[in-house]
Amino acid sequence: MKTIKTYINTLLLLVVALGWSCTDEFLNEEPTTALPSNEVFESLTTADAALVGAYDALSAYTFEGLYWPIMSDLMGEDVMLVPGADNWGWFVEAYQLELLPGYQWAESPWWAAYKVIYDANQLVAYAKDIPDATEAQKKEIEGQGKALRAYVMLKLVQLYAPAYSAEPDALSIINITEPVEANSEDLPRATTREVYAQIEADLLSAISLLKNNDEDDRTEDRYDEGFFDKRSANALLARLYLDMQEWEKARDHAKAAHEGIGLMDLAEWVNFGFALRTSETLFTVAYTLSDNNTYLTIPSFYYPVAGYSSIRLNDQFVDLFSSLDARKEYVIIQDDQIDTERHFTLKFMHNQQVGNAERIAIRTTEMYLIEAECEAELGNTSVAQEVLWEVQKRVFSRSSKTTASGQDLIDEILLERRKELFGEGFRLNDIKRRSLPLVREGNHWADADFTYGDDNYYRLTLPVPQSEIDANPMINEEHQNEGY
Repeated sequence: MKTIKTYINTLLLLVVALGWSCTDEFLNEEPTTALPSNEVFESLTTADAALVGAYDALSAYTFEGLYWPIMSDLMGEDVMLVPGADNWGWFVEAYQLELLPGYQWAESPWWAAYKVIYDANQLVAYAKDIPDATEAQKKEIEGQGKALRAYVMLKLVQLYAPAYSAEPDALSIINITEPVEANSEDLPRATTREVYAQIEADLLSAISLLKNNDEDDRTEDRYDEGFFDKRSANALLARLYLDMQEWEKARDHAKAAHEGIGLMDLAEWVNFGFALRTSETLFTVAYTLSDNNTYLTIPSFYYPVAGYSSIRLNDQFVDLFSSLDARKEYVIIQDDQIDTERHFTLKFMHNQQVGNAERIAIRTTEMYLIEAECEAELGNTSVAQEVLWEVQKRVFSRSSKTTASGQDLIDEILLERRKELFGEGFRLNDIKRRSLPLVREGNHWADADFTYGDDNYYRLTLPVPQSEIDANPMINEEHQNEGY
């Protein structure tokens, strides 16, 4: 703990020295330029630049860089905002579950996501025409495009549609898979079933096109964990099939994703494990010191100093951790010099400068937890217990392997997901895909108490942005999500 306290004090001094304040200069506008037409694919060099540009668009703070992961936890029950002016107004309506179609928290992620999909569609459509690329290089870029498109579409459908497991034929997102021009035909909302079928097709194709990062013959070693590979595409399929409750498929793809990649040890977990990519990172939204979003980042909102520092952990969530759990000892802190009433977390630290950190989006621990959940659902109790134990013993979550079975075992696995993955953007979808109740207790200042089927359950699904309804003649108010 001495090292962590020293680090906090150093950053406190840095904040004072910088004398920063919440002004418009920190609210950097994301680029509005799109990829050019298919002329960009006239050489491998420019095609690679287009690929990097698509990943850069993914990292926008209005989507995967901040909005998506932070809102996905704030709309659950485990984390909360600091009340009052200390939060500077960020994400208040999302935390209160009081979003409207015109609010930026609904508008911005939608448009940022479709910018990435637009870029990915070009990669898929034109990769095969790159004249100076080898067949392996063409397949790589096409596979990257399909994996990137699938990643974004899955995020969108989880956010803007009811869960597949509950309402597969509900209206979902716009399923656009071709490059578009200004005069392209507008498309209506597809059903969730149609979108999931598209994502599945993209990922199965991507797996056939991509190689793993550690394979010697992956195209000239040009890619790393900041790009999708065969493992991370398998991981996305595991997530997809988990939503669909296709337990065997989800298990098999989770195992394929983590094959040969172990869990990071305790030292890695608690010592900057989420500021730098780790031994278990399967995919990361990578940043450099020159292009990170500074104050509009995960560490800025979660870490106690050097940023907004406006996210806290609910006290009853903290109580779920045993006293011996290393996560509670090392990364869940209460310090009266910073906040006399609430716990904060050191899970998401700054790296070298304020706001700089990896946004680790897929890691092997998640795949182990998917595998355990699926084995439990399939009735393979002893296997599920053993896989869960691999996660629990590393952080001393339990003193011995669980003996639970049936629903009790499933509940324990879901609880371990909450404790292990908090702050990483999973809680909202976990509630929706299992049709769980949302009950906020303890020191939350925005209440929630409803279960699937209640009138208020619609609040867990974002509204279609008003700007999309206004601009798209194929979508009108009658196509809006229920409740809005």
